[in-house]
Amino acid sequence: MQDRWKVSVRLASFLALALVLQSIRLVVPLPGPVNMFFIGSLLNAVMILSIWQTHSYRACIIGLILPMGAFLQGQLPLVFLIPVIGLGNACFMAWVYRFRRSRAALFAGPLVKAGILYGGINIVLAIVALPDVVGQTLSFMMSWPQIVTGCVGIVLAGIVWRRL
Repeated sequence: MQDRWKVSVRLASFLALALVLQSIRLVVPLPGPVNMFFIGSLLNAVMILSIWQTHSYRACIIGLILPMGAFLQGQLPLVFLIPVIGLGNACFMAWVYRFRRSRAALFAGPLVKAGILYGGINIVLAIVALPDVVGQTLSFMMSWPQIVTGCVGIVLAGIVWRRL
């Protein structure tokens, strides 16, 4: 029973940290690409650390909640993107936990996430009519930058993990 409480407290702490990091963009005006790469990498690192630290797939809840925070902050233009990004985050976290001991497989996680996000955003864009500029921007954000931020997040999480 005590282990359950430890896991719950750690998950709550990681969720709070992730939401604070996600909110940096509201306080510090960063240019779009810097915002995406900097904040995205930090959030990926926190998601990874949360699942590595707790050894619980319940940590994937953090990946499901973060897109809701982004939507409430005005970072996502459509509510339909919340489940797409949540699914991508949760799959990324599960992959990184499952293959944490294999570097080659570990770094395939960002590819999985980018594939889910890119495919999901294109499905949403086929259903919902958005201006071309918005659609192209969203497609770009959900493509190769996700691979970069995922890999940087893995590296950052590894550095922090070794120091813990």
